[in-house]
Amino acid sequence: MNKQRVPIQLHNNVIASLRHYISIANQFFNQVFDEPELIYRKKGSIAGSALLQKWQIQLNLNMLLENKEQFINEVIPHELAHLIAYKKFGLVKPHGKEWQGIMEQIFHQDAKRTHNFNLPQPLITNRYQYYCECQSHLLTNIRHQKIQNKCAQYYCKKCATLLRQRPKIS
Repeated sequence: MNKQRVPIQLHNNVIASLRHYISIANQFFNQVFDEPELIYRKKGSIAGSALLQKWQIQLNLNMLLENKEQFINEVIPHELAHLIAYKKFGLVKPHGKEWQGIMEQIFHQDAKRTHNFNLPQPLITNRYQYYCECQSHLLTNIRHQKIQNKCAQYYCKKCATLLRQRPKIS
C-alpha cells in the first residue's frame, strides 16, 4: 500500500500556524493551552474537524496538499477555535457565539463555517448523479451503496421527491 506522507515543510507550516494561534489564545485567556494532536486523514470533503474530548485536530491531507497555505490559514484557526471554545465554555453550539468570538475577536479571522477549497480530482469524479423533480444531485459512494443495498432512500430538500439514479459521472 502506497502511503502518502505530509511533506516536512508543509507539516512544519501547519505546526507553526497552530503554535501561533495557541500563543494568541494563551495571551488572551492568560492560561496555557496544550498543543492538540494533529491527525492527517486522506478522504472526504471535510477540510478538518476538532475532536473535543481527545484534544485532536484532524486534517484532510488531500485538501492540504492541493491548497497548502490557504488551507493552513483557514482550517488551523477554525479547528483550534473549536477546541478553545470547548475548553473555555464547555459544550456549546459548534459555530455559535463563543466560537465566532474566538475566531473574530481573538484570532482576527472570518468566522466562516464552510470552505471553498479545490477538491482533489478523484474526489470530484467519484460521485454518482441522481436527480429529483427540480435538480440533479451528486451523491457519495457511501450513499450510493446504501441506495443500491436498499438500506436508505434520499429525498431532495427543495422539492421533497425521491432521488433517482443517473449513470456514474466519469
